[in-house]
Amino acid sequence: MKKLFAFLICLQILKPAFAQNNSLNVEQLQAEVKQGIKQAYNASVRIIAYNSELQTGVGGNFSGVVVDKKGHILTAGHAVTPNAIYLVNFPDGRQVKAKGLGVIVSADAGMLVITDKGKWPTAKMGWSSLLENNVPCLSIACPGNLGLNNPTVRFGYISNKLHENGYIQNTCLMEPGDSGGPLFDLQGRVIGIHSRIRDGQEENFETPIDVFRKYWTALQSPQNHTAFIPEDKFSPDKKAEMLKPVPEIAALSSSFKAQAAEFQQTVFAVKDSVQKVSILSTLVNLKGLFPESDLKGKSFFITKSSELSEHPIIEVVSGKFVSAKVLNRDEKNDLALLEVSMEINGGVTLQSINTDSVSFEEVGNFLISPRPKNEGIMSVLGNCFLAIPKSPAAFLGIGVNFNTDTRKISVTALYPERTNAKTENAKGGENDIAIGDVLTRINNESILTVDGLSKELSKYDIDQSVSLQYTKKSGSTYTRDVVLKHYYVAPNVSFDHFREGKSQRRDNFKEALVHDGKLNPADCGGPLYGANGVFYGINIARFCRTTTLAIPAKVIVQFVKESKIIL
Repeated sequence: MKKLFAFLICLQILKPAFAQNNSLNVEQLQAEVKQGIKQAYNASVRIIAYNSELQTGVGGNFSGVVVDKKGHILTAGHAVTPNAIYLVNFPDGRQVKAKGLGVIVSADAGMLVITDKGKWPTAKMGWSSLLENNVPCLSIACPGNLGLNNPTVRFGYISNKLHENGYIQNTCLMEPGDSGGPLFDLQGRVIGIHSRIRDGQEENFETPIDVFRKYWTALQSPQNHTAFIPEDKFSPDKKAEMLKPVPEIAALSSSFKAQAAEFQQTVFAVKDSVQKVSILSTLVNLKGLFPESDLKGKSFFITKSSELSEHPIIEVVSGKFVSAKVLNRDEKNDLALLEVSMEINGGVTLQSINTDSVSFEEVGNFLISPRPKNEGIMSVLGNCFLAIPKSPAAFLGIGVNFNTDTRKISVTALYPERTNAKTENAKGGENDIAIGDVLTRINNESILTVDGLSKELSKYDIDQSVSLQYTKKSGSTYTRDVVLKHYYVAPNVSFDHFREGKSQRRDNFKEALVHDGKLNPADCGGPLYGANGVFYGINIARFCRTTTLAIPAKVIVQFVKESKIIL
């Protein structure tokens, strides 16, 4: 409460924490979101293939949801092999084995069953036939790019209750790894299973939950069902609570115009005067952290370091830019502290920030990312403090993926060093790593998952080397010491699965917050607020289709305290 109180005084916010938009009660909606997460989260699981010989998980992950005490797990048909053994990770850390059951390819429906003994958290099944457009919904699943055992929350609404392709279309962001993950209503009932996406961020498609009701008996049989499939008879429970559409949900951000207008006073555009790159910066108030005499006649901003040279300029009013001095950089968190020789009122008062950790109870909170000239971007907090490891692409110059046919980690792309990123292609010798090669070991340890490779890389710093073993198409195996450097990873819509693209520097963070804000890379560097006025941190990267990363407020405060403001 102290953090919120001090922040409200700083920004002179005299309005209610939640403004009302006509009939939409956003405070009630927020409470329902939190209740839905509470009901559904623990039954949402991460799944990975199990190698009996190695007694460990291998390959890429997918998602699912446990729906009964017998341990039946609903998931996507394209992720399951009948009779195969899988490892299932619950959010509470428990890991159990499960067996693949039936698959209905035409409906992308699949089922597993837990084979270990125990009691499991379960989620209720809803009724997709009762859905209407604009019904709020929650995705609670495990995006592949994050590589986490515990699921991440995203919030949205039903945009097409029955798309022409037979699936439910909704606005909860999805990506590979989410496949099989559950879509819930705000009562925590499963209404769909994540199936597929297109490049538009609004194009997320679910297998309707009623498909699983219709083919429940068939899915008990461990086989791929391709011929005639007997249907089970069912009808919606007459006592089931109806799902009410919220017509205003498509313009939810308009309910927070008052807050966004206040938050907007702390965000400014900043450009690199050499490269002409434009991002955002956050105005910060350093009173109480440094002597008043050192602050007089100056203003201070924090932004994303990797996008700026030594000569940034800040747009202090529309169309007017002033030169800024770089006082300090924190390469580990990609932060830069800037100073301009003029006083600008306001800013985030860092002295008053509570540096305690964000708790799980805050997951699902409504967030706002303000922009200087545009409407703020709404999102929800999807996960607590996370470590984001080094990616093979950005630090080895090697794109990798788990090949579902060969069940190996294959090289999919090569990238040039960042220093001459856009002018030269990657070059190498005849036996150097090439596209199509299979990575087998790192530092003499088997590479079984992409996540495992990233975590091993994170133990090393730039200019240190790792030993990579790889097998070429000819069958020949080679071992090379590869030095970690910075590589340029060009945007790739077909691989990234969204047109807006990822930030260039987006990984290797020891502590980050995750939210589902649809930020462009140019929107990073600005502040992230709770709709109730809490300063959560600074948006640092659009990480992937589902995720934007923010550096937490406590890290921001520590960075500033360690900086020198007199040069």
